[in-house]
Amino acid sequence: MKLKLNQISYSVKSKKILTGVDLELRAGQTTVVLGPNGAGKSSLIKILSGYLQPSSGEVLIDGQAVAAHSLAQRSQKIAVLTQRSSLDFPFTAREVIQMGRTPFGITDDRHGVADELLDVFGISGGQSYISMSGGEQQLVQLARVFAQIWGRGEDVFLLLDEPMTALDLRHQALVARLLEEKSQEGTGQLVVMHDINLAAEIADQIILMSSGQIVALGSVDETLTVDNLEKTFNTPILRIGEGSMRFYRASLR
Repeated sequence: MKLKLNQISYSVKSKKILTGVDLELRAGQTTVVLGPNGAGKSSLIKILSGYLQPSSGEVLIDGQAVAAHSLAQRSQKIAVLTQRSSLDFPFTAREVIQMGRTPFGITDDRHGVADELLDVFGISGGQSYISMSGGEQQLVQLARVFAQIWGRGEDVFLLLDEPMTALDLRHQALVARLLEEKSQEGTGQLVVMHDINLAAEIADQIILMSSGQIVALGSVDETLTVDNLEKTFNTPILRIGEGSMRFYRASLR
């Protein structure tokens, strides 16, 4: 499966959000998007999923326009985690996770998938979602999105907008391992992040975005240079170490 953007531009009234974006995502590839607030990262995910229509350019799923695929068809191929997933009803964690199987109808496997993911994420299935902390709710929403692609392999894509938000270090590592496992199974992944160092660990391909444009696109070594990062974030960047031991942070001087 492939997702492709050809010369995508997107504006809201007179404000340009994305300009001339070309991108191809492939099965089994983890692409991480890094950039400052307001760079257009969330809009990129929404356009890839078909939630937003670009002002110009085309979005293709396996060579066909995204509009040629119904919402039901897209939901069986693309699972999306947005930055904000509001849910104000007292569903249990298990019920929320089972919602991830909705695109496939009311099937018996939703119970087994939910139970498996509850175990993977260490979530109590009977707990009310609205009584959970922000981090616990984030884990449940992640489990719901993983339920949508569970067992699907190379037929699906994950589009995740800041999935590590509100997670502690242990659960960040858990999600990173899951992404690696799913990538090896053939699932394509686009992940928006702010943690440059974690991105370097999990990415096959990195996109640096600023002001609605791609500043750099390529492998970790090609993109994560001090020069590229300073252009992207408009701030001095300090790199400590080399190779797999390198570490990036904003310079305090």
